[in-house]
Amino acid sequence: MLELTPLETLPPTVEKIAGANAPAAVKLMAARGMSPLKPGDMLVALYQLAVSDDATIKQTANKTAIELPPKMLSGGLSEPIDIRVLDFFARRVWQKPPLLEIVLLNKATSDETFRHLATLCQENELEMIARNEERLLRHPPIIAALYLNPKTRQSTAQRAIELAVRNNVRVDGIPAFDEAERAIAESGVSSTAQQAIDDAAFKRAAEVAIDANAGLIMGAVDPEEEERRAAEEAAVADALADGKVAPENAAEAEEKKKRLDELSPAAQIRIATLGNSFARALLIRNKNKQVAMACIKSPSLKETEVLHFAGNRSLDEDIIRYIAARRQWTRHYGVKVQLCNNPKCPMPTAMGFLSHLRAPDLKNLARSKGIPSAVANAAKQLLQARGGGH
Repeated sequence: MLELTPLETLPPTVEKIAGANAPAAVKLMAARGMSPLKPGDMLVALYQLAVSDDATIKQTANKTAIELPPKMLSGGLSEPIDIRVLDFFARRVWQKPPLLEIVLLNKATSDETFRHLATLCQENELEMIARNEERLLRHPPIIAALYLNPKTRQSTAQRAIELAVRNNVRVDGIPAFDEAERAIAESGVSSTAQQAIDDAAFKRAAEVAIDANAGLIMGAVDPEEEERRAAEEAAVADALADGKVAPENAAEAEEKKKRLDELSPAAQIRIATLGNSFARALLIRNKNKQVAMACIKSPSLKETEVLHFAGNRSLDEDIIRYIAARRQWTRHYGVKVQLCNNPKCPMPTAMGFLSHLRAPDLKNLARSKGIPSAVANAAKQLLQARGGGH
């Protein structure tokens, strides 16, 4: 987001009422919106006062900025005023489509404001943002914001990635960008009718697979509660995949699975990126390697999921290699143990983890028939070197 700092220079009419040398009483009157200014100057004055050091003036200006008449706002927002002023008011009008549209049409609006709005807006405004291809190519984080906002139509998100690929622009803000690019290339150009079908399918899947605050920087959640919920969702998904789901959960779980199965690979990759633990636990088993990799690259992935995936011998070898290569996960003791017990873990990596393991876990490895014999023998030798683990 743009840093909203005081403006260095002000129009003469604004300087008189909101500048550093303006009397406090004059500033307060301006903060109440009572100064006879043109719309653009009014917005500049309110912005300057809203970032001032005086708490009373600051609070008053912020309140007035929200309550300004639409006519005054629309007039000011269409003018080529400072990008910080436009950003300040964009944050206050993003839920008012007519005013937001004026911000999006103003060429003076910054690319970073577009990016921020793309994390917040609704479907129609997101479509409007996506149509500004010049901005998307100039500032790829806008593409990432569109892709990561669940309200963006699947066809719109897909079109934005296609635009980037055609112009050799890499979007680093999308964790599974490579997978999404390949899936879209393999699917080819979709007809308008197919896009409508894909959009409807994504919306249906999102209802059960994406949490309300996905993609947003807001919405603090208790970490322990989030981890507990993730473990529960993954357990249900595993049981469903293994045909052992509890009767009381069967209907709901089957409906969720059906909605995920109806998606195109490109849409599954996006759901894997944005979705909840249930969606990832199902999609990581997908035969399409790109979909499975998107799950393990998801920014929403929880530590409990990584622990579970690390020990899952049925997952693709690339998933296990990806986990084993990441220090942020392998620094956790449980992940090391799970990887050592997984025959798909690269042998040099497993060997390197052995010295970190406790005696009981080394004993289990030494007796295991399900891992490479070299790893089992190395675990046995390490135990003996430690005096039998005592």
